[in-house]
Amino acid sequence: MLTLNACSQRSSIPPASLPSSTFSQNVPELTQWPTTLTPNARNASALFDKYASQIYQKSNPQGMVIVMINNDQSMNRAFGTTTPESRNAPTMNSLIRIASITKLMTSEIMLKLQDEGKLLVTDPLQKYNYYGVDIPLVSAQSPIRLYHLASHTSGFPREQPGGKWGRPVFIWPTHGDRWNWLKKATLTSPAGNSAAYSNLAYDLLADALIKASGKSYPQLLQQYVAKPAGMRDTTLTPTPAQCQRLLVGYRPSPCSDTLAAAGSGGVYSTPADMQRWMQGFLTSHNAMRKATASKEQSIYFPRNQLSSIEGMDVAGRADGVGLGWVYMAPANGIPAIYQKTGGGGGFNTYMATIPELNIGVFVVITRKPNGTKFSEVTQGTNALVRALAKDFYQ
Repeated sequence: MLTLNACSQRSSIPPASLPSSTFSQNVPELTQWPTTLTPNARNASALFDKYASQIYQKSNPQGMVIVMINNDQSMNRAFGTTTPESRNAPTMNSLIRIASITKLMTSEIMLKLQDEGKLLVTDPLQKYNYYGVDIPLVSAQSPIRLYHLASHTSGFPREQPGGKWGRPVFIWPTHGDRWNWLKKATLTSPAGNSAAYSNLAYDLLADALIKASGKSYPQLLQQYVAKPAGMRDTTLTPTPAQCQRLLVGYRPSPCSDTLAAAGSGGVYSTPADMQRWMQGFLTSHNAMRKATASKEQSIYFPRNQLSSIEGMDVAGRADGVGLGWVYMAPANGIPAIYQKTGGGGGFNTYMATIPELNIGVFVVITRKPNGTKFSEVTQGTNALVRALAKDFYQ
């Protein structure tokens, strides 16, 4: 395990002095998105407006909200409608499903519990088992540890087998379902050998955090994530009033509690709350990055130290994997991006940060029945944060 820490202090280091060539690459296609946009503007506001409009046009969503933090500047834009039948545009207070960006919050809770001495990220999952279940192992020398669950290197499958197709999102498997399945489960890859995206692993991690802390998961989410960041609408159990603000996309799921997937994808939030949370990784004149930011964005497994990698290249080549965050190496003289995607219940979400330069963008879209392209969201957002970084050096 190698940990590479993100640095989110505003830097005066020239591009030639950025991280070593071991983690650097050329990405020629970055200059090709969007093909119709070659911004002449030399300021972040104009860049943001141009890219935001292009991302919306190219991705073709039902609705979209995009939020930017660029050092001391923050901006947001909304496009489309709240539902297919509505003429109202989304707002910063629209309720959204952040889907798998939930995983980043689960890792945040884990690290804060470690700081309080309630667990170690190197603890084996077996220490926090339920019902006396023995955690399946490929090798006794390679127990599944908490950081394996958080870095998708545990060997667990993406989903627990047996789920009913077409069910509402984030309500299965329940805690009991998971631990009953573990009684007879077998794995084929030893922990730490390869990376394969796993929602199941994160829900098992949430189970472990509950046991280590002696608190319910909603309590953990509020104490360690929502309250410190000032997030007023971030929850696993939305109220009827909050549900009235939920954006609606193609094949929506009911607005109900998502405790079954509390660790992997169940969090509801708003763009305003996600801006507050993203600010925790970035320093500005009136906000210091949170104490755990660098630890949360540490990279545990460079790609070249893994035998294989699966399901991690959604937003671009994963040059390293951390505790939910995906690391994309410096490219074309621009510092590394730390990013995470999410999707489910008619939503897609994406967060991309360049913590070294205090740049971050969060995007949420709702999908249409045909023609919505999440790849244009991720490619366009990556291009936007790199354009902002380039503007920083000019």
